[in-house]
Amino acid sequence: MLAKPYLPILLISLSHPSYANTTEELTPLIISTPLHKKEAETIHPVNILSGDKLTLKQATTIGETLKQELGIHSMSFGSSVGQPVIRGQMGTRVQVLQNGLGSLDVSGVSPDHANSTDPLLAERIEVLRGPASLLYGSGAIGGIVNVIDNRIPTSVPESSKTAFEQRYNSVSNLWSSTLKHDGGIDKIAWHIDGFFRSNDNYHVPKSANELGYVENTDAQSWSGTIGSSWVDDWGMIGVSINHLDNNYGVPPVDELVRIDLTQTRYDLKAELYEPFVGIETLKFRFAYNDYQHIELEDGITVGTQFDNQGIESRLELVHSPLAFIDHGVWGFQTQHKKLKAIGEEAFVPPSEVQNYAIFIVEDMHIGAITYELGLRIEHQKIEAQGFSDKHHTPVSASISALWSPTDNSIISLAFTHAQRAPDVQELFANGVHFAAQSYELGDENLDLETSYNLEFSFKSDFDWVSTELNLFHNWSNNYVTQENTGNWFDLDSESFTPSCSGNQQCLAVYQATQQDARFYGFEAQLDFPLWQGEDNQFSLNLFSDYVRGKLNHGGNVPRMPPLRYGFQVDYAGYDAWAANLRLTRSEAQKYAGENESQTPGYLLLDIGLNYNTRIADKVDALVFIKANNLLNETIRNSTSILREVAPEAGRGAEIGVRIKF
Repeated sequence: MLAKPYLPILLISLSHPSYANTTEELTPLIISTPLHKKEAETIHPVNILSGDKLTLKQATTIGETLKQELGIHSMSFGSSVGQPVIRGQMGTRVQVLQNGLGSLDVSGVSPDHANSTDPLLAERIEVLRGPASLLYGSGAIGGIVNVIDNRIPTSVPESSKTAFEQRYNSVSNLWSSTLKHDGGIDKIAWHIDGFFRSNDNYHVPKSANELGYVENTDAQSWSGTIGSSWVDDWGMIGVSINHLDNNYGVPPVDELVRIDLTQTRYDLKAELYEPFVGIETLKFRFAYNDYQHIELEDGITVGTQFDNQGIESRLELVHSPLAFIDHGVWGFQTQHKKLKAIGEEAFVPPSEVQNYAIFIVEDMHIGAITYELGLRIEHQKIEAQGFSDKHHTPVSASISALWSPTDNSIISLAFTHAQRAPDVQELFANGVHFAAQSYELGDENLDLETSYNLEFSFKSDFDWVSTELNLFHNWSNNYVTQENTGNWFDLDSESFTPSCSGNQQCLAVYQATQQDARFYGFEAQLDFPLWQGEDNQFSLNLFSDYVRGKLNHGGNVPRMPPLRYGFQVDYAGYDAWAANLRLTRSEAQKYAGENESQTPGYLLLDIGLNYNTRIADKVDALVFIKANNLLNETIRNSTSILREVAPEAGRGAEIGVRIKF
């Protein structure tokens, strides 16, 4: 049963506090919004991974970690890069956040760039599906992925906590080790974490690749974090420092390229409780990120170097009830990025991006219906070397309504107007990009991208069944795509050509274009118990999701995921055993983009087994084993540019242990 009716509404990506008849919190709050709601109280579709559920799904990339979640796929680029795809939106349209602030890396510049936010250190991952541009900027038209850790503690633990985890995966001979420690004395709390990961080339079915593996996909990475906070009755303030080092190869087409990535990030977080009359909470976040990666041709020669220095700050004021408004948040956000690509093959010019935004979200009750209104005004300025300055002012707004016909169900309707400003690479790209095996062309005349989004949701939670159904339809004006033009760039003659023979070295030419598009689809799942005994139980989950992207001139939006459906059977034993079997059918993607190949359908069979036990006083262990792609299917990911040369991993097993004390 639901703890209480679904009252407030999220509206585009927002969530606010609950207004129920009881203050008892039976479910976790959604942290990714200034006014924290419970999952059962949001109009916006939410995916939440935490605890053992997150541990069992954690992988080397965020996309790989989330790809089995409803409405989410992965845009893979070998085993070390996997960007999340939400409802067919990817790249800069899906913002990956680190504790509510941007990752401040260059993962949005190209699909071969790994995200610097690693899921191995996450304690919780929250995904808001659908436009999230009201709170997190014009780039969040597809949604947000917020990776939450405890690097800046918000409370002092009663006793120190330490966790160690070791994993091994046979498909790439991957070894990973993770260590976390939280402690505190009086009003001082601290956090320390780190991981080390190493893998070889990953294996694929022989039917996909006669070698049985994808070359140049080995990797090695490590990361370390230290953070501390002062926690008092008036609030808290804390800082953290994180360093990441990641060296990985990208699957070869004509040239071997490795990427050597380093990053140092500094974060500050402060919260004041009731600082002024009428203000419940004042929240401030600040992050500075010094990022660099070098693309090494043949693993040795420096081809292109990307330097990115990013600063982001965010101020939120959560106010008390005001007249007919029950609750709300006012906010101000800034972001400044200084991007420099150095080298003969630098395909984007040195540039500075400045972004300023104000936003407001308010919710109110009228009768049995909760309404929520939101507005965000943003200004973006791009100064690119050799080009005139570009100014864009995206404006986003939303309205939504939520009704609880019973204590166990909700019906909601939301409308959003969201705008996105074009990015540096979409405006100014012009050059060879060997790591992505492409020649990329931008268009400096690109205008604001505007989408009108309509979403209907129904959710229910009864003792015998729980359901979720989301229907969405998005009309997007001036939608920006990177289209394969069908032309080639001849590396020998350094000229464009309409065809490429076998004895020529050529790269496909991708051009940023803008035209109207339409997206529509659904997400549905049904959960119910199959059998329940005194010591164990079985349950069944049925799921399906689909999105269709059409360009108004009659073509298809490139790299869209296919129709997907399947079931998962879960076993839970009260003596701490648990297991699951998941079968997913992905249909063929017949609606390929211009000059793109269609991808065949496949069956994906995964199983998992885990055991929780106490091995000593206050020492708990989770032992788990997973078998992936048991049918050893050849899977060519329709969202991947390298689907032909880098199919998904073949049959493999992963075993791991997590010890907490």
